[in-house]
Amino acid sequence: MFPLLAVISGVLLAALVATSAHAIAVSTAARATTIAQDDEGTSDEEAIPTDQVDKYIAVYSAMQKNHGLSVEQAASKQGLTVDQFRTLEDKIERNPVIHERVLDALKASATGKKAASSAPSD
Repeated sequence: MFPLLAVISGVLLAALVATSAHAIAVSTAARATTIAQDDEGTSDEEAIPTDQVDKYIAVYSAMQKNHGLSVEQAASKQGLTVDQFRTLEDKIERNPVIHERVLDALKASATGKKAASSAPSD
């Protein structure tokens, strides 16, 4: 009788350990999914205020128009420090929707500049 109880106890113990390991794995996977969703949530367009994106575009546009302008000078004209500008830049680069919007705006700015400079002067 005791050997049978020992076998049953062993099987139950093994099942309990397996269940605990599975529960830990599921819990870890759930936390990883939550973290991934949080990371994806930061890429929403609302995560970066429009006025900040406009300042970022203005800094680069100013540097496109005046190649002698430093990042510090261009950023300060928008009320940003270089560190604030770089933090903003990092956020924008991680947000594909806003990043594309910025690229389009800067291309348009560059195209407008080229079109104006290539116009014949009378």
